[in-house]
Amino acid sequence: MTKHAQSREHGPVWGDPEPSPATLAWVAVVVAVLDSLGMAAAFAVGTAMHLDLAITEHGAWINVAAGAAFPLVAALILRTRDLDPDRQPRIDRLAWALLAVGALSASTLAGHVCAEWMLAHHSPGAVGVGWGSNWLWTGVVPGVLLVLLWFPTGDVPGRRWRGVLPVAAISCAAIWASVAFAPGRMTDYRTQVDNPVGWTSGAAALHVASRIGYIALGLLAIAALASVLFRFRVGGAAVRAQLRWLLIAIVVFAVTFMLPSRGWLAVTALPVNVAATFLLPVTLALAVTRRNGYGLPRVVVFGFLSTVLLSAYVAVVGGAQLLFDGRADRVATVAAAAAVAFAAAPLRARLQHGVDRLIYGDRGDPYAALSDLGRRIAGSPDDLLLEVVDAVAGALRAPYAAVTLTGDATPAAAVGRPRSPEVVVPLALRGEDVGALVVAQRSPIERYGERDLALLHDLARHIAVAAHAAALTRDLQRSRESLVLAREEERRRIRRDLHDGLGPALAGVAFGIDAARNTMSRDPAATADALLQLKSEVQSSIADVRRLVYDLRPPTLDQLGLVPAVEEYAARLSERGGVTVTVSAPPLPALPAAVEVAAYRIATEALANAARHSGARTAHVTVAADDEGLRVNIIDDGVGLPSQTGATPRGVGLTAMAERAAELGGRCEVTTGSAGGTAVRAVLPMRTAASLDPEAVS
Repeated sequence: MTKHAQSREHGPVWGDPEPSPATLAWVAVVVAVLDSLGMAAAFAVGTAMHLDLAITEHGAWINVAAGAAFPLVAALILRTRDLDPDRQPRIDRLAWALLAVGALSASTLAGHVCAEWMLAHHSPGAVGVGWGSNWLWTGVVPGVLLVLLWFPTGDVPGRRWRGVLPVAAISCAAIWASVAFAPGRMTDYRTQVDNPVGWTSGAAALHVASRIGYIALGLLAIAALASVLFRFRVGGAAVRAQLRWLLIAIVVFAVTFMLPSRGWLAVTALPVNVAATFLLPVTLALAVTRRNGYGLPRVVVFGFLSTVLLSAYVAVVGGAQLLFDGRADRVATVAAAAAVAFAAAPLRARLQHGVDRLIYGDRGDPYAALSDLGRRIAGSPDDLLLEVVDAVAGALRAPYAAVTLTGDATPAAAVGRPRSPEVVVPLALRGEDVGALVVAQRSPIERYGERDLALLHDLARHIAVAAHAAALTRDLQRSRESLVLAREEERRRIRRDLHDGLGPALAGVAFGIDAARNTMSRDPAATADALLQLKSEVQSSIADVRRLVYDLRPPTLDQLGLVPAVEEYAARLSERGGVTVTVSAPPLPALPAAVEVAAYRIATEALANAARHSGARTAHVTVAADDEGLRVNIIDDGVGLPSQTGATPRGVGLTAMAERAAELGGRCEVTTGSAGGTAVRAVLPMRTAASLDPEAVS
C-alpha cells in the first residue's frame, strides 16, 4: 500500500522522523493540562489532609504560575515553527526549557503532597518518594532564570554572556547536593523521617556547597535581569515593544521579593509580588505571540483575571484573620469565595472588552472607529491623509498603514514601517479609482479576521473622500508648479533670444553707425550704402521683437479680440489660396487672458493642420460660451484623421492643443466629423482659468 505525503499542518509526514509543529504544540498543551490536573489534585488532597503547603512563606507562587502556563508558552513557540519566516534558529531550545520548567514546577507541588500522604499512611517507598520530593524544587528557580536568560531568541545575548551558563549549572548542582545529602530530619514533612542518604561527616562541606549555590543563584538572577535590560536597551523598536511588559513584571517581582517578610510593608508587597509572579508567564506569552508586544486575548484575560482574583482572595483572608482571630479560617474562606464569585463574571467581561480593544483596536466597535476617523478628518489642521492613516493604524493596531494616490508610486501618507504581508483595499469615489489603502498585518503569522476586514472596508469608504481631496490638492499643486516652470522656461527663452539675437544685432547697429559717421566726410556714397544696410538690420531686429511679442501673446488678441483675431487669421489662409474658413460666434462675455490665448492657439493650429495636411477646401469655426466654459469647435471637410490611412494619429500639433486645454483644466478632443473630415472640439473652463490668470484676477 502506498502512503501519500501529507502537510505538516495536519499531521506527521510518512517517512519523516521529525514530528510536525502542530504535534509538538499539542504535546506541550497536554503537558500543561496534566500539570494543572496534578496541581489541582495536590491542592485537593492537601486541603483534605489539612496540610500547610506554605506557598506564601516559601515563595512557591512561581510553581503555581509556571506549572500550567510555561508549557502553553512552549506550545505557542512550537506552533510557529514553519509559519514565521524570521524565527530564531535556537528558539526551540527555549520552548523545551519552558516545558521542562513547567513540568518540574507542577511536579514539585504534586510530589510534596504525594510524599506527605504516603508518609502519613506508611506506604511502601514513602521515604524514597519523600527524599526525591525534598530536593525536586531546587531546579525550579535556576530553570526560570535560565528561561529569562535565553528569552526571546533561545540563546544568550552574546558571546560574553556564555559564562553565565556554568554559573547556572554550579548553582543548581550545589543547592541540590546541599539539600539531597543534608543529614538529619527532612523538615518539609509533618511526619518525622530522616534523610536516608544523609552525609553526616560531610555536613561542613555541604554547608559550603549551600553557600556557593545560593551565591551563584544570586549572580544568575542578576545576570538574567541584566540580559533582559541589555536586550531592551540595544534592541530596536520591535524588540523594546516585545520586552517592555516582561521587563516591568521582572522588576516588580524582584523589588517586592527583596522587601521584608514582616510588618505592614509585607502586607502591601505580597499581593504585588503574587501579581507580578502570575504576570510573568503572561508577559512571556505576549512577547512570543507577537513581536509588537501584543498577544492572544484569552491569555491576557486569564492572566489579569487570575491576578486580580488571587489578590482579592489574599486581601480578604488577611483582613478576616485580623478581625476574627481564631474563627478566621472559616470566615476568611467563605468571605473570599463570595468575593471572588461576585467579581469573576463582571470583571471578566470588562477585562475581555479592554483587552480586545488593546490588542485588536476598534474592530468590535465600528462606530467608535468611524467616529474617531470623522473627528480627525473634520479637525485636521495640517496633513489630512496622515491623520487618516494614523486613525486606521490605531483602530486596527496595525504596525503600518499608508494611502497611495492613483498615479503615484510612493505613499502620500504613511505611519510605521512597511512590512509584509499587507492588505490592500482599493479606494473609489463615485466609481472613480482614487487610490489604495495599504495596511500591514499585526504579525507575519496572524491574518486579519472577517471583523477586521469588515471594519477596514467601512473605513475605506470614508477614506476615499479624503484621498480624493488630497488628489485634487496634489493636482492643483502640480498645476501651479507646471505654471511656474513654464513661466521660468519662457523667461529663459526670451532672455536667450534677447541676449543671443537682439543684443548682438543692436550692438552691430551701433558699431555701423560709428563707422558711417567716420566715413561721412570723405566717402558719402559708402556712408549711404552702410546706412541702408543698417536700416535692413534694424528692420530685422524689429521683426525679432515682434516675434517675441507674438510668442508671448498674439497682438491681434489685444487689438481685435478673440473672434476677430481668428477671422483675421482665417482671411490670411484664404488669401494664400488655402482653405476657405468661416467663423461664427454669438456675443461672448469678458474672457480671461489665458482662455483667449488657449482658444486662439487651438483654433489657429487646427486651421493650419487643415490647410497643410487634410487637403480640406472649407473649414468652419464656432466659438460659444456656456456653463461648462468656452467651447471652440473646428470642423473641416478634409481626408480625416491620419489614423484612417495607417499613420500615427497623434502628432506634435494635436498634442500641443490637448496640453493647452489640460493646463486650464479643460479638454480637447480630435475626432472624425459626422460627414467626414476632422473635428476638433475643445472646452476651456473660464472659472478655473480666471483663478490661475493674474491679469484676469486684476
